[in-house]
Amino acid sequence: MHTKRVLPLLAALFALAGGTAQAQTAIAPQSTDSVRVTSGAAYHVTAQEAFAIEQQYRLSNGQRLEIHQQENHFFGRLIDDREWQKKASVQIYPTGPGQFVSKKGATFVFSNDGERGHVTIDDAQLLPGLHVSADMRSASNGGIRVVSR
Repeated sequence: MHTKRVLPLLAALFALAGGTAQAQTAIAPQSTDSVRVTSGAAYHVTAQEAFAIEQQYRLSNGQRLEIHQQENHFFGRLIDDREWQKKASVQIYPTGPGQFVSKKGATFVFSNDGERGHVTIDDAQLLPGLHVSADMRSASNGGIRVVSR
């Protein structure tokens, strides 16, 4: 008779422990060092759009941004004429017409005024090798915006 009481009690304890573990998993904070880009949210870049953005842009901080495409993937790399070593390329993911985002969360908006292309980069501090002056950093309020000239 003693066994009949213990088994339901053990089953209830295991169910409670399993529910607590699931709740802890659901409550766990998500990492803030990357942005999730799901395949359903991806935007297909047309050949004309790719041709328009695949170039170098002179940025307001003195660096250049080089955009290139490799096997339907887009990459951006900051170039500084004063440095000998190349910076790492960062893959950027299309999210809409002329709009891209990096894994770390930097956003790129490309536009074309008919004569040449322009880019605006928000949260540019998330890109490797970005050079920022002290006054630009102090005026940024957390996020740094860099634009092409």
